[in-house]
Amino acid sequence: MKYLFALLCCFSLPALAGEWQLHSNRDGVEVFTAEVPGQNLKAFRGVAVIDAPMDKVLDVLADLPRMPSWFYQMRRAELVSGNPTEGRIYFVIAGIWPVSDRDAVIDVDTHNINDAVMIQSIGRPAAKPAQSCCVRIPSLQSSWLVSSLSSTQTQVIFTTQSHPGGVIPLWLANRVAVDMPRQTLNGLRREVMQ
Repeated sequence: MKYLFALLCCFSLPALAGEWQLHSNRDGVEVFTAEVPGQNLKAFRGVAVIDAPMDKVLDVLADLPRMPSWFYQMRRAELVSGNPTEGRIYFVIAGIWPVSDRDAVIDVDTHNINDAVMIQSIGRPAAKPAQSCCVRIPSLQSSWLVSSLSSTQTQVIFTTQSHPGGVIPLWLANRVAVDMPRQTLNGLRREVMQ
């Protein structure tokens, strides 16, 4: 399993040049950050173990209407085409004062790797007209690696590299880079355990 994790870390976000640094380990979530060449916003990775079977975790990840109830700052998530595991999704993330809401259009691809499932997303900012409510996220790469540890435990690794668009204070952008994986993975854990 450690070999699989190391291999996936190498190719899940190929644009990263910096190495992952452990930022914190609390509330049952390890948070890592990495420098991204050419931008001030760090990439982030969260790692958590959820006391539930892998299928149950995957069911929650694929349930778009439920996503705003557990994904950090998400206002809305809707299917544009295809299905939640192989399709196009539009979502809105609430801005934290003084920042405006952000939106994104992503293409999602899912595939099996040994005993794990990799869900990868890539931003497609031109795939839907800009909305007056939000600043469009111009660049986004994200992945969920969901691995069965046992019949009752699942490891989830959530990784994102993005450029949020517009003007965001650097201190706030990098705070979100460490809050988002912790809050999102703990939200996912709560949702799965309901």
